[in-house]
Amino acid sequence: MAKAVILDASTGLDEAGLATLEKKLGLALPADYRSFLSQQNGGRPVPECFSFLDDDGPYSDSLVDWFLSVGIDDPSDLLEYYSMYVEEERVPSHMLPIAHDPFGNLILLSLSGDDAGAIYFWDHENEGDADYSNLNYIGKNLDHFLERFFSFQG
Repeated sequence: MAKAVILDASTGLDEAGLATLEKKLGLALPADYRSFLSQQNGGRPVPECFSFLDDDGPYSDSLVDWFLSVGIDDPSDLLEYYSMYVEEERVPSHMLPIAHDPFGNLILLSLSGDDAGAIYFWDHENEGDADYSNLNYIGKNLDHFLERFFSFQG
């Protein structure tokens, strides 16, 4: 495993941009995600694969296709994803989409509660449960998540 390097990112957000984002969300961002957004805005990780605990077995793997960006006319716009998934109640209201895989699944960041800062995998194929049983824990925070990436061995 290796810490992911983010490629093809846009310029990071300044403090005013971060404050505007938090105001629009109505929630404070964890320090590690604020730092991430201040250094890069969107982008793709290398290596790109990660593992997570899965209900169907000990672990499953996926990959991050792209980290969501803020304030850029981009199909991977964080606020568009927030509107589409959180405001439409497809994911819990305290979760923030921060990335997606190429299969329509999301990487979510918990913004409040006992698990504030934790990272989850959201499986779109099991969407629709009122208890959000399609959420799978990845790691305790963004830094922990980024340190656990590995290359696909196909």
